[in-house]
Amino acid sequence: MKNKFLKILLSTVALSGTLMFSNGAVNPQKVQAAVINAPLTVYEVTANSLNVRSAPNTNSKVVDRLRKKDQIEIIKFYNANWGVIKTTTTKSGIAYVNTNYLTKLPSTITTKANLNLRSGASTKYKVLTVIPKGAKVSFLGYHKGSTQMDFKWAIISYKGIKGYASTTYLNMK
Repeated sequence: MKNKFLKILLSTVALSGTLMFSNGAVNPQKVQAAVINAPLTVYEVTANSLNVRSAPNTNSKVVDRLRKKDQIEIIKFYNANWGVIKTTTTKSGIAYVNTNYLTKLPSTITTKANLNLRSGASTKYKVLTVIPKGAKVSFLGYHKGSTQMDFKWAIISYKGIKGYASTTYLNMK
C-alpha cells in the first residue's frame, strides 16, 4: 500500500504541479512545494491565511502559512477539526491544518460541452482526446502557472488519460 501510494505520488508530480508551501518561513509570499497527489481528495483554503501547525491545536508552533485558494491534500484526519498534511517544514514531514478553513474540491465533475483534453494548459498544446458533453471526469487540481495557481485550466483524467482542460467547459460546482 505504501509503495503504491509512493508510485502515485511520483507519477503525478510532473502533471499535477506544486502547491504553495514555504520552506519553514511563515511568509506566505515565499512559497514552494508540496504536491497534490491524484487521485486523492483535494481541499482548497477558504481563509485569507491559514496557519500550518506542528501539532493539532492552536497553541502549537506555526510552521507555515497557506493562502486563500491554495490546494492541499489531507492525508488523514486527526479529528473532526484537524487534518494531517505532508510538509518539508517539520522533521516528521507532517503538519496540521484546521479543517474549518478548507473546502473539498469536487473529485468527479462533468463537462458542459465537447471538450478538448490537452497535453498542456493552453489551446496551443496538442489535443489528446475529445471528451463528450456530459461526461464524468476526475478533477485532479488546477494548473500552477509560473507564480500562482491558474484557475482557467484544470488537470483532469478521463478514461485513464491525464491532461489539461479549460474550466470554462467544466461544471466545477
